[in-house]
Amino acid sequence: MTARRLLGAGSALAVLLSSCAAEVVTPHSLTAPEAERLALVRYLNYETRIAAVRATVPTGAGTLVLDGRVDFVDHVGHVAFRTEGRADAASAGILQWNPALVAFRQGRGQRAEDPPAADGWQLRRLQAEGSELDVVLLVLLNLANDRPDNPQLLRQSSARWLRTDTVDGDAVDVFAGPAEGGEEARLTYWVDRESNLLRLTIRLSGQEVDAVLSFSPSSVPLVPLPALTPR
Repeated sequence: MTARRLLGAGSALAVLLSSCAAEVVTPHSLTAPEAERLALVRYLNYETRIAAVRATVPTGAGTLVLDGRVDFVDHVGHVAFRTEGRADAASAGILQWNPALVAFRQGRGQRAEDPPAADGWQLRRLQAEGSELDVVLLVLLNLANDRPDNPQLLRQSSARWLRTDTVDGDAVDVFAGPAEGGEEARLTYWVDRESNLLRLTIRLSGQEVDAVLSFSPSSVPLVPLPALTPR
């Protein structure tokens, strides 16, 4: 190869490397517009009130798949659940929950329909720690607020813009939520241009795989069990 060709090839390679370097995405602290968008997420959930949710939750007993709805205003959820790779009766069923209680009804082939079945439910306290499922259920009930969050406080927190992405073809920005107690951020938000939350991931303690929650609009009211009805 002649010296001229070598120089030409080297120049082309330099341009290519420069172009690749320019495309590297670097996470950064929130800008003012980004903080304002993230600050609206929980408020829009509250305004929407009912959302359909589908989730995969890694646990020590296998991966749980949840499919149902959550009422962000009354703080109650209703989902069917099943455990991947298991076929026993205890590995599937339906459950409802509020910030204090979980009601569950075991058995395969059930759906989170309204009104809920009248019998066969068992009640237990919701655990704030030690249960991957309960952590996810609590997070779901805390994804709404009757007013926007403070964007200035978000900018002062550890929240960060991570990258752009897509969810089912919709363009989103991916944000790491504020860390609590100085720890790494556990929640990651996929937020569209209108500040709607389309996906959330949760880093669960002791698990190598994140819980993944996907959201879509729902117009179907959620009918809670009497034991879970807000008072």
